[in-house]
Amino acid sequence: MLIDRYLIRAQLQAFCIVFISLAGLTFVIDAFTNLEEFMLHAEKTGGLLQVLGMYYGYRLISFFDATSPIISLASGMFALSWLERHNELTALLAAGITRWRIAKPAILFTLFVSLLAIGNREFVLPSIRFVIARNAQDLDGQTQKNFEARYDHETEILFRGKSYQEALQRLESPSLLMPPLLAELGPQIDAANAIWEPAATEHPAGYLLRGVSRPPDIDSLPALKLKNSTVIYTAEKSPWLKPNECFVTSGVSFEQMIGSSNWSLYSSTMNLVDAISNPSLGVGADVPLRVHARFVAPFLDISLVLLGLPLVLGPSRRGVFVAVGLCVLTTVAFFLTILGFHALATSYILGPSFAAWAPLMVMAPLAAWRAQPMWE
Repeated sequence: MLIDRYLIRAQLQAFCIVFISLAGLTFVIDAFTNLEEFMLHAEKTGGLLQVLGMYYGYRLISFFDATSPIISLASGMFALSWLERHNELTALLAAGITRWRIAKPAILFTLFVSLLAIGNREFVLPSIRFVIARNAQDLDGQTQKNFEARYDHETEILFRGKSYQEALQRLESPSLLMPPLLAELGPQIDAANAIWEPAATEHPAGYLLRGVSRPPDIDSLPALKLKNSTVIYTAEKSPWLKPNECFVTSGVSFEQMIGSSNWSLYSSTMNLVDAISNPSLGVGADVPLRVHARFVAPFLDISLVLLGLPLVLGPSRRGVFVAVGLCVLTTVAFFLTILGFHALATSYILGPSFAAWAPLMVMAPLAAWRAQPMWE
């Protein structure tokens, strides 16, 4: 038990040092690159340190999600290499303590970090993904950005527009191209802007179009239905609408409508499952791939550690720098294998489920074989 506490404390210290060093280096380079934008925003909010603290504080959480497997391995390697350098590893082996017993705290530490990453991915990141989505050029979310046309696959309405503002969840100059089944109001609906609104008592989730210019008589036109469900509400039978307004229902949220990758990258697994079953989205292979990849991630983290630790604890003793170099090569090959299978899935060559689990099928037996000397 004393050995476990000693090794876990050493790995925790190494983890903090590596994490802070990598995050600090990344953020310092990014801060100097975007310093002018931060200073301009600081004039509006009242302090540069406050702006930098908020901006990089949120990104520190996403940085942990992206780098925790690598840093777990690196911290374990550094902790064990430190024991080797001070001949403590030799003393432990001479005392009859097996290599597996020495590696056990590092494996348990990696499992703990992996579980912590799961909690962060499922509960913390989904609540702050809107803030993470904003870069240094759009800290307040009010910058006008170009909008690319997107389909609602359930109603087959093509949403077009000039630009959008993320903070206000507003499309500027929207022009909705109607499918044949919804063309009773005309081939398209043009408006000054469109605001995303969640489901309410009067209507389901969708977009409130204000300042409708086409068709010009929108207030006197009847509502349109598709499969017994109202798709377009007009003021004729919807008194909650103001003049020159209409409401278009859609299962595509504003975040999904503007094509933000953060909604799938930082959404919870349950939200991703809901998105797969959402007929309005018509998601590609990337979303189901991400769902399966989240289930396999803890097992891959353990596999990576089992691939790296024998470089230090194996019977063939290597120098610290040689072990670290081999660990870097192993890590690169590990992630290239994962990225390769994922690329095959997004190219529709492999199924998403197989592409997510295939790296584990390759790496788990290899990790068990590499770690075999530690069991002896």
